[in-house]
Amino acid sequence: MKDYTFIRPGIAVTISACTLALALVIGLWLVFSLREAAQTATRGARTSETLHRYNAGLEVWREMATSPDPRFRRAEAVAQRDSLGRSLRMQLADLGTTMPDDHERALVQTVLGGLTSSSTGQVPSTDARQAMIVLLAKQDAAMFQAAQASQQAVLLAALLLALTIIAAGMLIVPMAWLYVRYKRGAAIEVKV
Repeated sequence: MKDYTFIRPGIAVTISACTLALALVIGLWLVFSLREAAQTATRGARTSETLHRYNAGLEVWREMATSPDPRFRRAEAVAQRDSLGRSLRMQLADLGTTMPDDHERALVQTVLGGLTSSSTGQVPSTDARQAMIVLLAKQDAAMFQAAQASQQAVLLAALLLALTIIAAGMLIVPMAWLYVRYKRGAAIEVKV
């Protein structure tokens, strides 16, 4: 080993052990951040899809409730509007109970209040429409946060890969050097 001029094996093993330990910590961090991002994306996508569907139903219902068009005053149209309103109220009430945030539940209650006020003969206010828009914006923001967490996970994965390559290189290069020297017939003297 007297011609061996690279990093000393003891130092190489120490550096490899440190980088592998760091890679293990970053790997665990990566797994947890990816799991959290996946849960956020799944929950946000499901809620956003539901809210978009409810928003479309709310706009149809609102048009039917406020339009002066005589077609919407016929008995069949009124029955259809009332059925749509009942269905939306039940679905929004169920959604409100599953919302984790108090502010989001209050927004759902505002939307429900707009549906209820029109069904009792009052003119629906724009508060329900605004509350639905805010709910949709909050879910979109959650989706963007999940995307940002995924971008951070890509950075962590690159760092993890780099640390693993460094650790492997620190172990393989000295061993390969010694192996090549041994195969060429050089005597390897180990100093103790």
